[in-house]
Amino acid sequence: MIDRKVRILLVDDDIMNGELLKKRLDKRENFDCTYVKSPLECLQIFDKQDFDIVLLDIVMPEMSGNDVLKEIRKTKNSFELPIIMVTAKDEASDVIASLKNGANDYITKPINMDIAIARMNTQLQIKTLFQESLKNKQISTINTMVTTLNHEINNPLAIAIGNLTISKAKLDEVRIDKALSALDRITEIVKKIEKITSGDMEEVNYSTKVNMFKIE
Repeated sequence: MIDRKVRILLVDDDIMNGELLKKRLDKRENFDCTYVKSPLECLQIFDKQDFDIVLLDIVMPEMSGNDVLKEIRKTKNSFELPIIMVTAKDEASDVIASLKNGANDYITKPINMDIAIARMNTQLQIKTLFQESLKNKQISTINTMVTTLNHEINNPLAIAIGNLTISKAKLDEVRIDKALSALDRITEIVKKIEKITSGDMEEVNYSTKVNMFKIE
């Protein structure tokens, strides 16, 4: 689970209900709830803050919760940002639409806090498992790259050492050129390693990483 306070975004146009739910959530020592009362505020706040989970009311003026959901899902999938819809009991069709549009779950009004907390924790656990899975995949990718690098570095290194050894006794421009070329290849490989280790591993897919180590 998250080793800090869980950042919750609560979106509800009913100010009384929204502020009451925020207070109830903030009473939990591991929760930090931000409350906004309009769909527009909801979409704008993502440019300033990151959240772990969203509680999103379905029925709101100007823009429905489902429309807000669609906008959020353009940039954040259901594993990256769990969204739980808040709905009245008679809004079954809206709930179905929400689930189809990428909502993770829903809770009904009046909100039962024990149920709400349980469902939020479930989605946060799923999110954590997803992130751990990504890390494990990255470790596997790194291991593959290391194996490739060992092979790619050892070959030109052996060529360089062999040619320089033979050329030591007498000047042999052809062999020296081969040695220098092999050392240049090693230099390029080292540069590629630096690009990987200094960059964001999550932003480079597996095929790109592997192709980076192919020597022309």
